[in-house]
Amino acid sequence: MTSFDLIRKAIRYEPVPRPPVAVLDGYNWFLKRNGMTEQDLYAMSEEEAAAFILDQYDRIGSDMTYVGPLASGAVRETLSAMTGHTPPLTGPADASGLSGEDVFRRAAERPLCRRLAGLLQAMNTRLAGRKPILAFSAGPLTSAAGLMGMETLMTFLTEDPEGMERVLDLCTDITIAALRFQLDNGATGISIADPVSAVNLISEEFFERFSLPRIRRIAGEFRSKDNPVMLHICGSSSPRVAPLVGSGINIYSMDDVPLAFAFEQARGDFAIFGNLNTVQCMLTMSPDALFEKARELCLSAPTGFILAPGCDLPPDTPEENLSSMVRAARSLLKPRISLNPDPEIVKTVKEGLKQKGGYCPCRLERTEENKCMCREFRDQIADPDYEGFCHCMLYYKSYEEE
Repeated sequence: MTSFDLIRKAIRYEPVPRPPVAVLDGYNWFLKRNGMTEQDLYAMSEEEAAAFILDQYDRIGSDMTYVGPLASGAVRETLSAMTGHTPPLTGPADASGLSGEDVFRRAAERPLCRRLAGLLQAMNTRLAGRKPILAFSAGPLTSAAGLMGMETLMTFLTEDPEGMERVLDLCTDITIAALRFQLDNGATGISIADPVSAVNLISEEFFERFSLPRIRRIAGEFRSKDNPVMLHICGSSSPRVAPLVGSGINIYSMDDVPLAFAFEQARGDFAIFGNLNTVQCMLTMSPDALFEKARELCLSAPTGFILAPGCDLPPDTPEENLSSMVRAARSLLKPRISLNPDPEIVKTVKEGLKQKGGYCPCRLERTEENKCMCREFRDQIADPDYEGFCHCMLYYKSYEEE
């Protein structure tokens, strides 16, 4: 079973052999780990960059992969050229007469978008459907904050809400065009990050008026039962869960929200992605404690759940903690024990067992620990990281998902 199969089953709330496990983005982490900058990454050829990115996600153990915010950079460059200043929007008046489709059509001609298209095509070819590739876009409020500045955004939301409706509609049109461009070039799902919709930044009233209708419009454009349509909102976002039911997303990436509450509010409409705290768990918890915490989350949500950090990884997250998170998900797999596919080895070992009265023919002592199945192999069966043969090569341990 591929990672994509696991994700699709989680989206549909179908039984899975183990919960999928992923990170949210992760670029800052693996760039620091390799002593690189974004400029270093995108200076590579598309083939080299694709191979590097996918290798990092394989080493993490993530069932999802992502592309960076190259489209957002191209849009910002384009709008600055069109309006003649930076930031590109100083207020609602700057958005008058602009068409989101026209803005992105121009952005798509820029080097950043040409690089993005080549990178997506190379990643898609290499993955061959094994894992989803999530196209990236900021949500409308977060896009607007990036184009006009956070302080300006908040001021105009209060002082000129009608004008900001036009700005946010423009951002929504650009986002839809940018996501469609990425899907056309090889992405197989979408990830919308909208931290400005967090509870500690905007009120329920502002969320319902400015953010939610546009999230619904974007997700509705790409609604799918098979491919990820994921939304991330940072922080203690419990009040955001129920309003998102029916929005068109099929994965909600959350941070500080109790898991049982999230499932109760989601009512099976979308899978839950999270919610290992990035500081208290991923950054500072011991690997053993993190394993137990992550396993507890997995056991409490057997399906409709993707185990992940609650937000993007801190760059200094210990690699051992990422391994513990992945091991926790894999620890729910049921081991499968089969005979060695070589009939000659099976025949030889079974003859040896018969001659020694059921004790391992590879060991001298006839002790309880060496009686087949021996203690060593029983321990290996219990070890979620172990796959392979027993000591005498009679049995092989694998997992159901394979």
